[in-house]
Amino acid sequence: MTTALDQIKGALRLIGELAEGESPSSDTTIDSLSALNQMLDSWSIERLAVYTTQDQTFTWPASTKDRTFGPTGDFVGTRPVDLDDSTYFIDTSTGVSYGIGLINDQQYNQISVKTVTSTYPQLLWVDDANPDINMSIYPVAIRALEWHFISVLELAQPTTSATSLVFPPGYLRAFRYNLAVELAGEFGVEPSSNVSRIAMTSKRSLKRINNPDDVMSFPSQIVSGRQRYNVFAGNI
Repeated sequence: MTTALDQIKGALRLIGELAEGESPSSDTTIDSLSALNQMLDSWSIERLAVYTTQDQTFTWPASTKDRTFGPTGDFVGTRPVDLDDSTYFIDTSTGVSYGIGLINDQQYNQISVKTVTSTYPQLLWVDDANPDINMSIYPVAIRALEWHFISVLELAQPTTSATSLVFPPGYLRAFRYNLAVELAGEFGVEPSSNVSRIAMTSKRSLKRINNPDDVMSFPSQIVSGRQRYNVFAGNI
């Protein structure tokens, strides 16, 4: 099983700061582990660098417009790096699930009366505050609903140099070469062109495999019935 120290030693060898069979000093190990964790933290905000999502489930109370979500929020959980548009809610009384539209500040501010009520909400506004994000729904649901908040699952950061790294295929190579590039600056050296090239291509390969497949859709008028769709007028 590959450990964080294995990655650190491999990265240091790639930039010529460690010979085969040598081990880094305690200070170098600590600094390199910090650099590795900062790199993983940065990758976690790149959607295509992350390989999976998480589903955090909470009940949004009836007639409640606002909620906070995070380690100290109304919904206590992992603060989402970025909510995915696959987030949805379920009316547990019927078992039917519904999608939700995510809107930005400008779109939410254009809603004149934000306290309008309805059976189900249609829109979700998110303010990415820290440590808890702020969320508001529109219209305000008159029923308690089970929400499933989908977001990327941040890459696990090793707590010590002895921590094992368990990731899907392709990640360990990308980590080692990209960590070498990160550490090169700290040691005042220039990574070789080959190391830089592999760092770039290995990360690009991860993003390619993590890129969700696009789903093609057509207006319902085109695919329903036998009527002809007027592409010039935009209707039947």
